[in-house]
Amino acid sequence: MHEPQTADGLTAWAVIERCAGQVRAGLGSPYALDFTAILMMADAMGARSGLLADMLPVVEPLIVRAYQTEGDP
Repeated sequence: MHEPQTADGLTAWAVIERCAGQVRAGLGSPYALDFTAILMMADAMGARSGLLADMLPVVEPLIVRAYQTEGDP
């Protein structure tokens, strides 16, 4: 139901999966994603897109929360 349905969506999801460990942390707890590192990886993958830029702020709290409650996602 929530799977990417377009080529851009699949590409953006591939970047997010590879970069879920790119977090900013303070006092041992992640508080944000490192958007610069993620966008650099997307560039290296040839996958930078407007959709990815739109998705990052949406998935950021989900990934950060997963780190805070479960450790490595």
